[in-house]
Amino acid sequence: GDLDLARKLGISLDDLRITVNEAREMLYEARRQRPAPLRDEKILTAWNGLMISAFARASHVLSTGDYAARARRAATFLIEQAKVDDRLVRSPTVGAVNGFGYLDDYAFMVSGLLDLFEITGETRWFREALLLDMVLERDFEDQVEGGFFRAPIDADLLLTREKPHYDSAEPSGNAVHLLNLIRLHDFTADDRYRQRAESAFAVFQPTLTHLPTAASEMLLALDYTLDTRKAVIIVVPTSRSEAEPFLTRLSSTFLPNRILVVAVEGSDLEEQASLVPILVGKYAMQGMATAYVCENRVCDLPTTDPEMFFYQIQENR
Repeated sequence: GDLDLARKLGISLDDLRITVNEAREMLYEARRQRPAPLRDEKILTAWNGLMISAFARASHVLSTGDYAARARRAATFLIEQAKVDDRLVRSPTVGAVNGFGYLDDYAFMVSGLLDLFEITGETRWFREALLLDMVLERDFEDQVEGGFFRAPIDADLLLTREKPHYDSAEPSGNAVHLLNLIRLHDFTADDRYRQRAESAFAVFQPTLTHLPTAASEMLLALDYTLDTRKAVIIVVPTSRSEAEPFLTRLSSTFLPNRILVVAVEGSDLEEQASLVPILVGKYAMQGMATAYVCENRVCDLPTTDPEMFFYQIQENR
């Protein structure tokens, strides 16, 4: 260590540290004369959408508020910098924008915003997800056969408009937005989302049948569709933190095919219920955090007991 080196050099530990710090400054100044290595500084909307999802989900699983803050900060930046009118750009930079967005920019952002809504209860993220889906439906969706094209309808004309559905280093935009549509249906009970998802599944059925491993992300959406999925509703009397005993048990349970809504009684519950109808009529029993576990819009008996809740979310039908 430093002490052994100081002894070998016959100097004090303090003198050694001073010498090393001075040497580092001299080396840094010398290296500054050379061309700096190139650094990839681009900010891509799609990649940031994936990261928002990752941080939001990590925040839930690890109960780490810092991860939620990072997801929220990134989403705020993209909404402020990557949207021009109602459309996303491919790569936002401070004070400038670069090119129109593609399918994966929208699909990954919608997924990230839904994840962020689930772990914060902040309706702005859900409303933004709805707005971005409207642009996807208008500019990217094949209104005749179903599914989504890579580029918007007003992009430079190509020989064909492809519908990417094979996964590569990133999941395909169609796979991710298929799952988005099913989640939006579960949140809103609007059957239009389910119909659009079914149309897309029909388009990609040959791939899912004959080459499913090439579209593994779409298999997740198919599994979500075919499963008896749950809606997990937690209503708390005064603060979201009161849901922690329930959220801790949920985060330790593998339950991928579900939606989660946590609402505080009063104005927060009313605002969320205007977007998520299954919240209507839910309340915190006896002034205690109350969980409702629902399947197909039918809910188990509400419970204020985290252990009973733990049993309900593990029950498969």
